[in-house]
Amino acid sequence: MKVELTSFVSDGGCQTPQTSKTNKSNNRQSTQKQRRPQQVTPQQQQQQQQQQQQPSWDPAHPGMGPYPGAPFNFLPNPVAMPPFGGGMYGPPWIMPHMGMPLPGMPMGMPGSLPMMGGFPPPMMATPAPTTKAGSSQQNGSQDDSRNAKTRGRRRLKGKGGRDGEPMADPLSEEAILNRSDNLTEVYKTNLKSRLTLTEILPNLAEFMQDQQGIRFIQMKLDETNQQERRNFITAILPEAAKYANNVWGNAVVQKLLEIGTADQRRQLVQVLLPDFFRMSIETYGCRVVQKAIQNAPKESQQAIAAQLGENVAECIHSMHGNHVIQKCVEQMPPDSVTFIIKAIEGDAEKMASHMYGCRVVQRLLEHCAAHQLEVMLDALLDVVPKLAQDPYGNYVVQHMLEHGRKEDKSRIIKNIEGNIVTLSKHKCSSNVVEKALEIATVGEHAGALEPERAALMRKVLGSPMDMNPPLRQMMDDRFGNYIVQRMIEHSRGPEREWLRQQLQNAEHMLRNSSNGRHILAALNREFVTVVQ
Repeated sequence: MKVELTSFVSDGGCQTPQTSKTNKSNNRQSTQKQRRPQQVTPQQQQQQQQQQQQPSWDPAHPGMGPYPGAPFNFLPNPVAMPPFGGGMYGPPWIMPHMGMPLPGMPMGMPGSLPMMGGFPPPMMATPAPTTKAGSSQQNGSQDDSRNAKTRGRRRLKGKGGRDGEPMADPLSEEAILNRSDNLTEVYKTNLKSRLTLTEILPNLAEFMQDQQGIRFIQMKLDETNQQERRNFITAILPEAAKYANNVWGNAVVQKLLEIGTADQRRQLVQVLLPDFFRMSIETYGCRVVQKAIQNAPKESQQAIAAQLGENVAECIHSMHGNHVIQKCVEQMPPDSVTFIIKAIEGDAEKMASHMYGCRVVQRLLEHCAAHQLEVMLDALLDVVPKLAQDPYGNYVVQHMLEHGRKEDKSRIIKNIEGNIVTLSKHKCSSNVVEKALEIATVGEHAGALEPERAALMRKVLGSPMDMNPPLRQMMDDRFGNYIVQRMIEHSRGPEREWLRQQLQNAEHMLRNSSNGRHILAALNREFVTVVQ
């Protein structure tokens, strides 16, 4: 019988099996980065210590070798024993059926001899069960119980549902047994049932909280006549707020807001209106509110604005509610979002540098007239250098350059000119500098901003007598080099030639730098003479 011996090599604190036969794949594996050692909990450490104290088999018995009567250590160099008396299949006593191991090798490992017929498996010593507090048996049973409870809670918890509201597994045995005949038919026919919306109304609550049920309803809403659809909406209205934040039911409420008539949508909004703020900060309810804002008549939109007016700041700070406020700005007339502008004006800087608030400020810049945002813009212009270096505020400054007034853009570019090196070498503000160069060259007010653009370029290039101009400080910076590339793209006239000369003079330095090579590539694309 041919036996392939295995050895154990250390790999980041853990021992892994490796065959003695070397090949190219093993050579590649040996050069790979060592894995981080796995963390061991105190309970696991205690169990491992107990396992180490127990011998895998008793060497005093002569029948414990690979064949009856063989000596215990019959090999000159026994194979190393993996830690804790187990291999990749765990402790040797848990798998006696895998085969009889070689001396020093755990059971079930590659290379073990098969079990010989007529001989019983080796008598492995197992940890003695104990009943003391803190024992491995008691702790193990407690852990299993806790893990089972945790898994049960995870299965029953509906993602994004109301706190404390469990959602049963629709495929569990209990759920299947408790299904109504109508829902059972939908499952059996794979949504091809000939049931009508009127026929499922007695089981409406069940259908609205079941995945297949809401798919069936949505399909029937597209096919049914107006009378049956009207009856369905009338039946759903009393519980519409409940279904709006259900993981499945919210899709039907959104569908009704899409396909319903103007009167039906108005009725639905009127029923949901008292709960709009609560729904706006909930996972699924916020989607229904956005759909209502998008499809509701103008008078219903005004009612929604009035309902949310006192809670704008709280909605903006919510990971769900901020989408509702953005939808208000996008879908409502500009004169109807004054309540949002007023809420932001009082704390414009904080809102512009907030993870969600910056999104709302950007939507206002896109959809509202400048005279509506005058107070907010003036407050933001006072802190442009600070916002430009903020992970979220820099997007607001870029939007001001794109959608702001000409005087706002001019003021921002002058702020950049005064801090050009600092802003160009910063991760966030370097994007603002790039946007400023673009807007001043090809933007809406490019002609009026020509003096500011020329002054900014002169500031970067420096004077001929300057031995260390800002351009040279930015060349080899991981963020500043992008500014230089953008200058190559947007330069013109005498400044373009002066920029080219400075870059050619620094060719040696640029070639020896990964950032500099990007600049040379941009230079080669823009100029006729290719730098060699």
